Amino acid sequence: MESPWKPFLKENILNPYPMYQELREKDPIHKTRTGEWVITQYEDAKAILKEDLFKVGNRAEWLSKASTQHMDKWESFSVIVDALKSFVVFKNPPDHTLLRKFIMQAWNDREVDQIINENIESIFSGIDTTNFDLATELATPLPAMTMTRILGLPMDDYLYLEDLSHKMIRSLDLYLTFRQIEKMEKATKEFIEYFERHATQKLSKPDNSLLSRLIHLYKETHQIPHHELIANCFFLFIAGEETTAGLIELGLYHLIAQKKLNPDLRDSQLRASATEELLRYDSPTQIVVRMASENYELRDRIIKAGDPLTICLGAANRDPNKFEKPDELVLTRNPNHHLAFATGIHRCLGDWLAKKEFEVLTGKLVTRFSSFALLDQPVWKENLNMRSLQSLHVSFK
Repeated sequence: MESPWKPFLKENILNPYPMYQELREKDPIHKTRTGEWVITQYEDAKAILKEDLFKVGNRAEWLSKASTQHMDKWESFSVIVDALKSFVVFKNPPDHTLLRKFIMQAWNDREVDQIINENIESIFSGIDTTNFDLATELATPLPAMTMTRILGLPMDDYLYLEDLSHKMIRSLDLYLTFRQIEKMEKATKEFIEYFERHATQKLSKPDNSLLSRLIHLYKETHQIPHHELIANCFFLFIAGEETTAGLIELGLYHLIAQKKLNPDLRDSQLRASATEELLRYDSPTQIVVRMASENYELRDRIIKAGDPLTICLGAANRDPNKFEKPDELVLTRNPNHHLAFATGIHRCLGDWLAKKEFEVLTGKLVTRFSSFALLDQPVWKENLNMRSLQSLHVSFK
């Protein structure tokens, strides 16, 4: 029987939900020919994400193998391999526990609302709101500007950091070309050089920024190695920028297309509920990977130690066994225990920031404008892991 798991097909990248539905109905614990398990039902996905014996997928190990295969080109990807090994998202306990605690000691949400509001005003002052690209002129710059200010970096640098982030996010892709790994290696080197320079400045001139608090916490405790500190400084920028941009793009697209971006969303409780539902309905992060450290029985299937698993969050969030009318956007859905940010110990660190930016933005939009229209069809990025838009022209009046 032909496998319904076809992540390479362009039609599945642009709209994975029919493929997810077929897998959920026919083979929800699907074993691919390459030995990978594909999980599409909600309860299975949640159980795996919460089970400690399933470790995070080792992207660094995969890239190490890729670099060995291309040694004839005299290239080394040691910089990006070391960085990926340091990212909190790719670590397992006890290292993950220590690193996450270290980051959370320094990260708080003071003044974030003010930062977001000021960034929104700055963006709208520079665009023609009657005809602009939602993806490139609003959704992408807003979180990049916000993370730049939270980290205490020069605002003039946000476009440069945004460009590096877009290259580095490919590390989450299921499959990469040699050329893409080359670009990621170069971006990693630039990120390290940039954050090393600004970390040194924060040591001599401390402030209340996240970067400064991380640097001085490191100086006081030395709880983590220096290279892990620097790697996770730029990982925080990437995580805070990419997922939020995806939520803004997808969320506003669906709200406008379904005529649900209206004065009702001036109500803060409805905005919060709508944000959760948009995350469920079309998750920016579609897939996460895990590795079994021991044999594990999942219903009638035996997952063996060492087996890789692809957990389709987007599929789990449309599971009719968990959500009534899963293919409909119901802004008042309650309860709404979606898996858009995963769950368990590796739940996304910046989920609160992504939701806050979207809620502040939608509140300002429905207060400032009275009509919203799509001027053309969306152009999707061809990336199954991170679902987002290349461009979408809209009009706000």
